[in-house]
Amino acid sequence: MTITYAQAVKMLTLVSKAVPDQLDCDGCFEMLSEFAERELRGDEMSASLKLVEVHLTQCACCRYEYETLVEAIRAADELI
Repeated sequence: MTITYAQAVKMLTLVSKAVPDQLDCDGCFEMLSEFAERELRGDEMSASLKLVEVHLTQCACCRYEYETLVEAIRAADELI
């Protein structure tokens, strides 16, 4: 399999923008509900919650869980 020049450039760009993920999926999951609630309210994030944000940009599985949680919170708010 060969990659094109454009694909190589895109891949290198993504790699250069990556930051070390200081939080694993288990740690992210533990703080996910607090992160979602604060984000929906527009509250300021603590340093540890900012790590959740970084993790979500790099982990598709946790990002899916987060998006599902946000949808559930919004649906619950509509019922109230």
